[in-house]
Amino acid sequence: MSYSFREHIKQSLAAIAFSIALTACTSEAYDSGDGTNSYLTADLVLLRTAPDKSVRSVQLDDGRELWLSNPFAKDWIERPDTVYRALLYYDQMSARSDAAVGANPNSIPIVRARSVLPVPVLRISAAADVDNLLTDPVGLESMWVSKNGSYLNLSLLLKSGKAEGDTSLHTLGVVSNGTTTDADGHRTLHLTLYHDKGSVPEYYTVQQYVSIPSPLLKDADTVELTVNTYNGIKTILQSSSSTAE
Repeated sequence: MSYSFREHIKQSLAAIAFSIALTACTSEAYDSGDGTNSYLTADLVLLRTAPDKSVRSVQLDDGRELWLSNPFAKDWIERPDTVYRALLYYDQMSARSDAAVGANPNSIPIVRARSVLPVPVLRISAAADVDNLLTDPVGLESMWVSKNGSYLNLSLLLKSGKAEGDTSLHTLGVVSNGTTTDADGHRTLHLTLYHDKGSVPEYYTVQQYVSIPSPLLKDADTVELTVNTYNGIKTILQSSSSTAE
């Protein structure tokens, strides 16, 4: 079963973060289908909106483009002619429609969207701009650089839930503690994951992806991320151009 979130992007002088509130534990499929899920694939993508704010094509992190046989719109997709970061579930099996084929003269692969969730894009805040650095624990699954080098991605596990009448939100961000340079000129950017769980109850665990634009890391050879996990403080070193173990 997939999880549906209400997301709010907020920005202040102190930090740039995203906030999510769990609203339901329901399937959000566009097409339930009548076969197996053997062709179902999940990828982090860039959604490209049309002038009517619908999504008709996506770009994978390896640079490939996919057209959708079932274009869609979502409440959180608010702007036309814009790119959004998202997690897309889709059927690899080509599901061609007359409309999609007619607008696809270059035979770009056509797939059927099944579900989509927004992926927050985090900006880096300087430690001096954060009055109170909160590091409530999270689960950390992995950290890696996109195949095309455009994002540093995190897979997090948040303990969450929904209480009646409660509008509490998780807030996540990335805080920079500066860059150090060793004797060989190797530069390391030191980051800390900001997490404020507020009063969100911890009923179950929800996976959440976040992405950091690689251009924000261009002045470093290595990224050192410190995360407070449920198993203690973890520090991960990640080359700015390769996948972490």
